[in-house]
Amino acid sequence: MMTLSPVLRAWLVGVAVLFVANGGWLISLQTHRFSETLVLLLWISPLIAAFVSAYLSPRKKVLLGTSLAIPSAALVAVLNFIYELFGNAVDFPGVRGGAILFIVTLGYSVLLCALGGVAGYYLTRNRAQSVTAR
Repeated sequence: MMTLSPVLRAWLVGVAVLFVANGGWLISLQTHRFSETLVLLLWISPLIAAFVSAYLSPRKKVLLGTSLAIPSAALVAVLNFIYELFGNAVDFPGVRGGAILFIVTLGYSVLLCALGGVAGYYLTRNRAQSVTAR
């Protein structure tokens, strides 16, 4: 039986956070039941995912958190395509629109994921220092 490394496990938890946020958004759009809270969750999900991953990872916290920008942007582009396949109008239609959405989201996600990774790093660092100071 193969076990996952703690770093990979932390990264996969971050990806799961992204899936939950984006999946919830897609479901809310399909059911026509969305709220401002859900929009906020969608927009800050890269930061939350990076923070959780960095917090859980034993090493390479900031790099791990920042690396979640790629699946974050890819997931947004794929879900945009899926939503369009359901026959709904989207702001960025087609392959070219998906590529534009990916690039724009990647830039935004890199910033948020880096912030989340740094926050996770500093929180665990401060926690470790307070434990050793006792």
